[in-house]
Amino acid sequence: MKMKVLGLMTIVGLLLTACSPTSSNETIKIGTTAGIYAKVIDQALKPALEEQGYNVEVESYVDLIEPNKELADGEIDANMNQQQINLNQFNEEYDLPIVALTEVPSVGLGLYSNSLTSMDDIPNGSWITIPNDELGTARALRFLEQQGLISLDPDISTYAVTEKHIESNPKNLNIQPVLIAQLIPSMASGDLAIIPDNYVIVNEMELEDALAHEQLGEELQYIVAVREEDREKDFAIAIKEAVASEKFQEAIDEHFQGFGK
Repeated sequence: MKMKVLGLMTIVGLLLTACSPTSSNETIKIGTTAGIYAKVIDQALKPALEEQGYNVEVESYVDLIEPNKELADGEIDANMNQQQINLNQFNEEYDLPIVALTEVPSVGLGLYSNSLTSMDDIPNGSWITIPNDELGTARALRFLEQQGLISLDPDISTYAVTEKHIESNPKNLNIQPVLIAQLIPSMASGDLAIIPDNYVIVNEMELEDALAHEQLGEELQYIVAVREEDREKDFAIAIKEAVASEKFQEAIDEHFQGFGK
């Protein structure tokens, strides 16, 4: 009888071991786009998941649409390439069952200059370049409003504002939307540029050099997204635990200047 009990315990132990992520080597496919968050996956999220026993495959895309569509189709298990506001807009347009699983470190826009060292130094008539895409322009203008440099029409929704909605510009700032790729070069001839965190880090600039940082609301936080039906699955829970882990945060501190704190 004793031998039978021991045999049963051994079988149960083997079954439990076989079901654990550590021994099963389950693979999680994560979609992303080129840039900072591809590096976050590779240098922070992937090692934290591997520590839990998972394999990680990364699929790279060139836009925000494909990783969401392929996630909905089950071609990948999760993606990390967008802010909550992007996911909200995507779901409104395509009506797919994709939800935010967890937030990841996020830094907003920064106001940078090659010649100025303080917000107090900004002279009248300064030239400021800002992103020219719809969301980037609206965020940049709201950012300038946060800093008290302009005021915007209060009747316009937060991310629908454009230059024509500026109601007050006491320093007579010249605000010029340009392609994101031109923001950093524009500082050679202009006074200031509003630059997304992604491009600051990729171009080996220092986040700490910004004269000011955008205050991020929840809708501007970067996220890991999954299918709604997968939110409580083991791999999704593992992703949340990985993002919250000490290993993940140590990697962020080491490779990404501790951004998102």
